[in-house]
Amino acid sequence: MTARSGRCWVAWSAAVLCLLAGRVDAAAGPPAQRVPAALLMFPYIEAGAGRDTRVELVNLSGVPIELECFYVNGEDPACNEVGFVLALTPYQPFAWLASEGMSNVINGTAAPPFWGFGELKCAVVPPEPALELYNTVQGRATVFGLDGTTVSYTAYGFPRFTGGEYTGFLRLDGNQYAQCPDRLLFTVLADTPTATSELILLPCSQDLVLQSPATVTAQLLLTTELGQTVSTSFQVRCYSRRFLGDVADVLRRSVGGSDVVQISVRGVGGPLIGLVIDGIPFAATFGTAGNEPMFQGGRSATISVPRMR
Repeated sequence: MTARSGRCWVAWSAAVLCLLAGRVDAAAGPPAQRVPAALLMFPYIEAGAGRDTRVELVNLSGVPIELECFYVNGEDPACNEVGFVLALTPYQPFAWLASEGMSNVINGTAAPPFWGFGELKCAVVPPEPALELYNTVQGRATVFGLDGTTVSYTAYGFPRFTGGEYTGFLRLDGNQYAQCPDRLLFTVLADTPTATSELILLPCSQDLVLQSPATVTAQLLLTTELGQTVSTSFQVRCYSRRFLGDVADVLRRSVGGSDVVQISVRGVGGPLIGLVIDGIPFAATFGTAGNEPMFQGGRSATISVPRMR
């Protein structure tokens, strides 16, 4: 081998390694957000007791697609799901109220009414197993009450990286679908007597075929504006919704002395997905807002759902 051919071989090898490294980096780690996805997770849906949720979906592709969706009531200790199928035409935006549901006898689309609070997942079932027909949807939810409070957030999207038949067994491993985040990072307002916030967490892995609820230990690292650091943990089985002041005393302003607290959440036994409902004081009244976390790192998970058709 000549010196010139040797240099070319080294350069070519380096280029290949860079391309491979780029491909791995693109798949590993937390899911990229606000891009077309093949799986959507809505961590907070609520209907009843003066509250309702407007669920919004959009098909961003030029072909008709189906979504298999599953709602799990967070108040059900057995974590039973309600499954249904949605059919979306090319470039169709679609919305319904959780308390009312909807049905369309022409294309077989039907969403049953929901009650209580819980989470919703929707997976794309493409008309053909080509990869470009998977990453086609985005979603958003707005929970609103008769008292005027609203919580609006973007559904967490998980792109798919490989084509193939949809089987109902979803590998969020960075190869088939994007991984779940390893850590959730929140910046929250500390609880006060006039404004309280809530932390919602749920396991990223889920087996709705065998009805085997996942239990994950949530480890939290809390850091106040004053530099005080506190750690705490609790179990998450299926779905957890807690007031921040009940998670740790330092999340109360009267105890921690901080208006803002940073929360790092990591699951032991599996990754977690979550949302904070910020309680915001407005003079003599009270408002809410959806607080979506920053994702850090990636960790694998699996979701098994029964086929609807």
